[in-house]
Amino acid sequence: MNVRHILLVGTVLAAACDKSGREPLAALPLVLHSPGPTTLLRLPAHGGEAVAYRSTDLTPLGWSVSKVPAIRRYIGVDLDQGLVYLLDSTRALVAIDLRARRARTIRKGVRNAALGPDGTLFAVDTTGRVTEVRGRRPLTLTDALPTSATALVGTASGRLLVLPTPRRADLTVFEPEGPGETIPVPPGNATATLAGDLVAVAADSAVVLADPSGAKQPDAIDVPGHARAVMFSPSGHRLYVGRDKDEVMAFDRYTARERDGIDVPGGAIDLRGDLYGLWMLVRSRKGDTLSVVDLTARSVVARTVTAWDDDLPLIAPPFLLLVRRGRDVVGLDLERDGLRPRGQVARAADDIWVPLAWAPASAEEVVVASGTDTLGTLPDSSAPGSAQRFFLQVSSSRNPAWARELAEKIAAAGIRASVVDPANADDVYRVVVGPFASRELADSASRSLGMPSFVISGPGTPAP
Repeated sequence: MNVRHILLVGTVLAAACDKSGREPLAALPLVLHSPGPTTLLRLPAHGGEAVAYRSTDLTPLGWSVSKVPAIRRYIGVDLDQGLVYLLDSTRALVAIDLRARRARTIRKGVRNAALGPDGTLFAVDTTGRVTEVRGRRPLTLTDALPTSATALVGTASGRLLVLPTPRRADLTVFEPEGPGETIPVPPGNATATLAGDLVAVAADSAVVLADPSGAKQPDAIDVPGHARAVMFSPSGHRLYVGRDKDEVMAFDRYTARERDGIDVPGGAIDLRGDLYGLWMLVRSRKGDTLSVVDLTARSVVARTVTAWDDDLPLIAPPFLLLVRRGRDVVGLDLERDGLRPRGQVARAADDIWVPLAWAPASAEEVVVASGTDTLGTLPDSSAPGSAQRFFLQVSSSRNPAWARELAEKIAAAGIRASVVDPANADDVYRVVVGPFASRELADSASRSLGMPSFVISGPGTPAP
């Protein structure tokens, strides 16, 4: 998590947190409400119907939107507004309203688009002109993007980033109400944190880190074995680097110190995470071999052969690996050995698949036993007079030093954060923010974070 971004939401979180108690969170009997509900959304590549599926077994949830145009690209989702943004085959920017269950065209003649974590939408027309839409108010920016600009990222600070690619050098930063800036970085596969406050570029012998705010000059981390791919954890405090060598390296984003690597046979030319930082998918240098890494155990738990596309393969939390098999899409079980099929959607391979941390109203109360993440049994403090208290989990790790370091960085920004120790040998260290007096306050704070988090709760006696 970015400390500067934490400061932006610190007022909201501090107001919601109960500051009176000082007891350790490990003493609370926490019960997980979600990292979900997670829904798989199928978007029609040839036009037709968008359909929602349960993330544990690909069962249809009874939610759909008809008359959706042929979809070319997924842009992003604003869960506060309940809108999924897409580009269709006619270069129109389309929004699917998750609540009203309808699709509408927002803007035509759009070449590319990006959605920031604060809900700001950037649309680039066919001439390169950028229009910013914030709160449904369009603002056309003064500068135009070069035609070679393809990798766009919206930031929590309202900027638009144009990332470098293997064929294009430099990081371009566009300010909504000011001149743009170009930060020199080498070409290469690049990624940004979810908040967009740091960009990493895989530049063969090094990984270059660039601060889009311009507060610091780009820095480099020496990487032996040819860096090919980079990926941040959802919280942004870990950076993973795929290489030609049979190990994915891991670095602390703040100190650039190397952490324990992960052995992955075949090297890595692409990395992809899940919504909550629990899994990583690794594309091998040779063939279509896919390795599935459990990031809490820091080991490869499954390998299979599948094509690597913009959307698939993906992990649908908690334990479903979604892949294309011929004309179908298949869900494979990661909870047990053998990658046994848990669901299949026929003739769905042409369509675009997206995991959303959302569920239709009709599915919000559905509880699936195999989809429940267990925090373990902690001492019961549900004595008479106890009150339900709520927390935001922002990270999980098997490394206690990483967890405590992240909690300290959050706490240094004036927000109450703690580490919940493992309940047993199979559990993980969890970084949580809170407590909050109600589920509504916790949900509101979660939306303000601009990064994946989910609500956990448990009875506890508030301190006087």
